Amino acid sequence: MQGKFPKKVNEEEKKEIFKYLEDRFGFSPSLFEDYEVLKGVSNFWLFPKTLYLEILTSLEVQTVGLLFLRKVSSYLKPTSAFLQRFGNFATKNIVSLNFQLIEELKKKKKVEINLDLNPGYVILKDEKWVLGCGLYLPGRLFAYLEEKILRNL
Repeated sequence: MQGKFPKKVNEEEKKEIFKYLEDRFGFSPSLFEDYEVLKGVSNFWLFPKTLYLEILTSLEVQTVGLLFLRKVSSYLKPTSAFLQRFGNFATKNIVSLNFQLIEELKKKKKVEINLDLNPGYVILKDEKWVLGCGLYLPGRLFAYLEEKILRNL
């Protein structure tokens, strides 16, 4: 299904998005200097900067760039694809999962755990790889990992 090309966000909204990523995950805004931020109804994409963006916006598209944030209620939820690509540059709100936690998350999609973190979205990783996005609420960790990731763990 094709649709309209997403719109480029204004500079104020772009700063707010990158401030959120910096405050929550420690991402340096300079990491995203070569990207535009495009917005659909409730999704945001990273798109490589190009002189041809205005021309491209007239196209009907299925998808563009890297879907990196979704607006869920009033919160911005990073996508697992984004975290897998950029998560190694994060410095905070990272949860390293051991084998036991991974097995429990595979079965139940959540674990009872107390972490020294503020509630909110977190980056889930194992010993080697960033796996994707989770949500930490006091005493509970929820995994928002794709089934194919969980199967391969």
